[in-house]
Amino acid sequence: MYLHLPHQTHQSQNVANVTAKEVDINDEYQIASIKSVIYDQEEKFYYVLSNKFEEKLGFFVIKVSEKDPSDKRFLIKWKNKLDIGDPNMFILRNYESKLKELIVSYKTIYINTYNVICMDVSVEDDQLMIFRHESF
Repeated sequence: MYLHLPHQTHQSQNVANVTAKEVDINDEYQIASIKSVIYDQEEKFYYVLSNKFEEKLGFFVIKVSEKDPSDKRFLIKWKNKLDIGDPNMFILRNYESKLKELIVSYKTIYINTYNVICMDVSVEDDQLMIFRHESF
């Protein structure tokens, strides 16, 4: 999967020349089986949900900067050997409290559980998960 990202080449007389930069995120981040991608227009980040990292099955959520694709951060990196399907990702914001949440839901294949995860992505912290629900 490729992301087409704007890339500023130089600035002359207050006019920025912008070209597209293409990045193969499968090779760049060693991921495969990408299930969902969502874009945050306000902060210029992509959130990528993948089912494989380093050729191992699991649940992986990556935050990628639009300006610099090498600026990435794994929000979740669970190597659980489970295949996932029917994913959804949403960004919820509360402007008064300055809270931004990433909601991810998916179904685990073969064991038939449905999972919902709510993460606080408004701060750069290791304790992102606010809520996790798993049901049959």
